[in-house]
Amino acid sequence: MPKIDKKTKVVLKNTNVSIYKFENKNTYFCKFYVGKIHYKSGYKEVALETKNIKEAISKAKEINRKWFSENQGTTKKEQPDFDLEIAQPFLIHRIRKYKNKTNLKNNEQGERDKAKWENYLKPFFEECNYNDIEEMDNLINDEILGKLKDDGKSGNTINKYMSLLRQMFQRGRDRGIIKVIPDFPTQEVINVPRFPYENKELNLINQRCREEYSKTKDDYYFGCKDYYNLCRSAGFRPGLEPLSIRRKDFEFISSPKNPNEKKLKFTIWGTKTKPKHHPIANEYFAEKMFDEILNRFPNMSDDDYLILPNFKDRIKLKNKTSKTFVRFSKELNLFYYKGGTRPLYAIRHTYATELYKKGTSIEDIAELMNTSPRMVRTVYLGHTDEALINLHNRIPKLKVIS
Repeated sequence: MPKIDKKTKVVLKNTNVSIYKFENKNTYFCKFYVGKIHYKSGYKEVALETKNIKEAISKAKEINRKWFSENQGTTKKEQPDFDLEIAQPFLIHRIRKYKNKTNLKNNEQGERDKAKWENYLKPFFEECNYNDIEEMDNLINDEILGKLKDDGKSGNTINKYMSLLRQMFQRGRDRGIIKVIPDFPTQEVINVPRFPYENKELNLINQRCREEYSKTKDDYYFGCKDYYNLCRSAGFRPGLEPLSIRRKDFEFISSPKNPNEKKLKFTIWGTKTKPKHHPIANEYFAEKMFDEILNRFPNMSDDDYLILPNFKDRIKLKNKTSKTFVRFSKELNLFYYKGGTRPLYAIRHTYATELYKKGTSIEDIAELMNTSPRMVRTVYLGHTDEALINLHNRIPKLKVIS
């Protein structure tokens, strides 16, 4: 069976229609769910017979519309619930299994696994289709693995999270819910460090946002650009922290010594490490970009969200903007780098690296990023060229007698 070229895959907005090329084909195909009453897999797949992505999108939309128009008894598939259908039955089984053990060291393992799921993994699966193997591959190997690495989890700890997910998928397949288990990262991939983007590369992703808006006239893509630039501007953890900022959560501040030197300060509530954090945006963002964001939706109230205020479900928006970033990065051949990947969270590495290049101390970078100096050294800067050169320069020079 030919493999789908993941770099070409596009999912149409507000539909379950996927467009892609196979690795051995030059033209596009599309597929969408119509139910197992029609096809064994439940999916209708159609050859679009075009190499042009715009033409492929147009054809796929028309095919999808025509199908459901001609098959009135067919309803479009609702998004499956991974937590309800797979995770919770597995965890109930897991807890019962370990409670019946007499070994006191291990009989709480089921509860620990439940905590891993509830406190960390569950949000990744709230807007996903576990029947879409390509989506699951990307979710596990890009988003979840990237987040585990960026949170400073050791290789051993990452293996435990991946083992838990693998067993969930295995049991789902054994029960007939899932037909194929996704690929999971190898130990070699787990050990590859996260690398930052260059600013010029992030500018290319900004350009893709503008191009997508020009094609679709969808304000969502300008919102993506605003969000990615916001993440670049300060030490945010990409995700719910910056997306939860409301219009009342910023102010311009100055010191008595320099009252004309204004700094743009944000307030983030309930962060990972402390109840409140105050990121300071860089000057370029504050002077050149922030007014544009405010004026995007000029009639919003102070309690409305700063970024894409019309999207009320912030978890869904977090997942959607992350997928959009990855799609654009792949289209620009930026995503795969030095044996690893660079999802949206890599912007945080960019922020740390740029500060370090300018001579900012490790301690100050940690304070600005709301993390520890150890995390800055080992996770965000440990493998950058600048940090490695500085480390080498601190080694005492040996006198060599020839």
